[in-house]
Amino acid sequence: MNAVRLRIVAYSDYVCPWCYIALHRVERLQREYPVDVEWRPFELHPETPATGARWLGRLGAERRVRAYTGNILTLADESDIPMAMPEMIANSHKALEAGEFAKEHGGFEALHAALFRAYFADARDIGDVDVICDVARACGVQDQHLREALTEERYAARVDQSTAEAHAAEIFSAPTFVFSGGFRLTGAQDYAVFENVTRRLLDRIASGVIVVD
Repeated sequence: MNAVRLRIVAYSDYVCPWCYIALHRVERLQREYPVDVEWRPFELHPETPATGARWLGRLGAERRVRAYTGNILTLADESDIPMAMPEMIANSHKALEAGEFAKEHGGFEALHAALFRAYFADARDIGDVDVICDVARACGVQDQHLREALTEERYAARVDQSTAEAHAAEIFSAPTFVFSGGFRLTGAQDYAVFENVTRRLLDRIASGVIVVD
């Protein structure tokens, strides 16, 4: 079993609260099981203006907003995840580009988690390049080189391509986790669900039912 590893491709967006909660599930899963996770950008709201948009306008009636945010905050509290839903939904494209930069230049895992915290715990505007670079610098990412990359949009097409490829594979929501063998799990499921799926698939890999490249 020690030689067997499970691969997960995870599609997520930094303005998705369920993705933030699910990140904590996956981090725990990686600590406890032989799991390799590849995070891919999935832009949920490309229509969001560069300056952001109010959640109220996104979700409609105020009562619906309260119910939506209440459910999220309750789940986060039960999971000991610091969260304060921001009033504005940021345009996440630049933040997703920053993640792709960090994959090539180092510091991705730290930046990936830090961007979620900046938005959902610290109420920072992760659509702002200055904020993104500040968060990146604290994670040890080369913020000046990152700023140049974001200004020149070097990773913009990669974000768009990843989102388009997900849609082509009939993935339309985040977070979506694609496990070895093709099994999909959507949303911030309880940790027990992630664990149960992982155990079953590791057993199938070990027995040769699922072949991992």
